[in-house]
Amino acid sequence: MSNTPICVVGGGIVGLTTAYFLAKENQKVLLIERDSFGSHASGFAYGSLSPLGEAGHYKDISSEIELAKFGMSLHTEFASHLTEFSGIDIQHRFRPAIDLAFSEEEATECKLQSEWRKTQKGYASEWLDSDQVRKLVPEISSEIIGAAYTEGVADVDPYRLVLALVQACEKMGVTIQHGEVTGINVTNDTITSINTTTKTIECSSIVLAMGPWMKNISNWINIDVPIRPLKGQIIKLNVPETTINYSVGWKGNYACTKLDDLLWVGTTEEDIGFDNNPTTSGRDDLISIMLKMFPKLDNAELVQHTACLRPLAKDGVAIIDHVAEYPNLILASGAGRKGILLGPAMGKIVSELLTNQN
Repeated sequence: MSNTPICVVGGGIVGLTTAYFLAKENQKVLLIERDSFGSHASGFAYGSLSPLGEAGHYKDISSEIELAKFGMSLHTEFASHLTEFSGIDIQHRFRPAIDLAFSEEEATECKLQSEWRKTQKGYASEWLDSDQVRKLVPEISSEIIGAAYTEGVADVDPYRLVLALVQACEKMGVTIQHGEVTGINVTNDTITSINTTTKTIECSSIVLAMGPWMKNISNWINIDVPIRPLKGQIIKLNVPETTINYSVGWKGNYACTKLDDLLWVGTTEEDIGFDNNPTTSGRDDLISIMLKMFPKLDNAELVQHTACLRPLAKDGVAIIDHVAEYPNLILASGAGRKGILLGPAMGKIVSELLTNQN
């Protein structure tokens, strides 16, 4: 093992899993995070693990379906091994998804998706009519035509997952430093060190997993990095005597009761730059969506309202790659709202690229 560490810049889901898998390969790793862990998108996400996408939104995952399935398998391993090793319950659980159809067009899409999902190993799906759906979840609107019901999907608590990964990394010897990286130093087309606001750090290789702030590195490497922030807002509601034990979705939105006994509802998609403040309009949109799906839950009490910035690649496909001009540099980011699902797969692939695995 080299005495000069691999430097991973960024402590979100991609950076943490990269450090985690590198440490499992006995690599010397330095992880640098500017802020507190879980204070950005990886900590504020919903945590849906749906590799087959959402009915009506298959195009959002179709180009990354194998990566998504790989991420799902790693999350399933985390559910037992990471929880046991870190001592932190990441609250991973399998539970069916119900994708609602309020129109004939939506019903057609749901039925098509259900038929396709049946063909995927490890998943079961069927079309349910309105009465069948409301037997499962009586609170769902009577205006629905039906829904695609799918087993094999799951969810996780993203903040607990982040904390568990931090704990595991520390146990395996990863050095963690807080600070802001401001640039790189290059000798003969190889990055030899990175600059922070306080010092210069030597590195054998460098992984940049800085979320939506990846754009900042364009000036460091003289290459445009096509990643921008995509704002997402979530509300958490207290709904007396109501538990939604399914992941209920409609038109890319979702709602379910998590293990904190709150109903989580999301999410917005706002391409407005680096504004990560929760807004009243975002809150109102999410409440409206919740009431569309569950009109009887008008007694719900707002407990928490959060917003975060997800890194979105220009073409919507996550970036995981070497930079040709710098052989010891890898970029890893851009998964958008699929970050929690894809993150472990991205981290695993980066670790294999760096350790010359297949």
